[in-house]
Amino acid sequence: VSQAKNIVNEANRIKDIVDQEKGFIGGEYTLGIIPTIMPTLLPMFLRTFIKRYPKVNLIIKEQNTENLIRNLQDGHIDAAIAATPLEIEFIKERPLYYEPFVGYVPQNHRLGQLSELTPADMDITDVLLLRDGHCFRDGVINLCNASKEYSEEHFQLQSGSFETLINLSNEGLGMTLLPFLNTLELDEKKKQNLKFFKKPSPAREVSLIHHKSELKIQITEALHDVIAGVVRGAIAFQDVKIISPLNK
Repeated sequence: VSQAKNIVNEANRIKDIVDQEKGFIGGEYTLGIIPTIMPTLLPMFLRTFIKRYPKVNLIIKEQNTENLIRNLQDGHIDAAIAATPLEIEFIKERPLYYEPFVGYVPQNHRLGQLSELTPADMDITDVLLLRDGHCFRDGVINLCNASKEYSEEHFQLQSGSFETLINLSNEGLGMTLLPFLNTLELDEKKKQNLKFFKKPSPAREVSLIHHKSELKIQITEALHDVIAGVVRGAIAFQDVKIISPLNK
């Protein structure tokens, strides 16, 4: 099986070399995106990319980080957008932007009167989290310096929706943390509950990742340039501290 895979990879590499020499950017290209990035980032770059590169047949799949890594290794996807660093030998990471964590803290919360937050203010038992399996959840736990084994005392929440976390927070069940891009579409009333962290802001690094074999690298390069270009206008934070997305 591995020998057959090597033959296929070599055939694909030869085709890639020919395409690069011709300056051709086209063909089928499968991109995976993690769920906490897909809804905010995809609308920002998709129209621009397909207009600029109409010969690329872009297939987009929403998958968690664990599945993206496995599919990159097996060659089922060509690249992915995920929170990094992942510290995986066969993966090359190309950072796109740094996205700060933003607190969503209702006025009646114990931190409601603070003008800005610090990691020391965080109590993990008071923070509403996404369900297990989301790297953003692991990032929040790392930010709070909490053990991933901590117990949720009063109820267990199995949700993948930031909107659910916001609604529960509004009901007095705790605070939550959001990625910066998720805060841009909130209504004005909800924006009043947003609190930024004191600089350097805790943030996640979002990268375009691909296999080091660099198959279809010309499309990967084009995709990276388009995303970096459109995101630069919406999110340009430099004074940040990268929080690991890994479940440690």
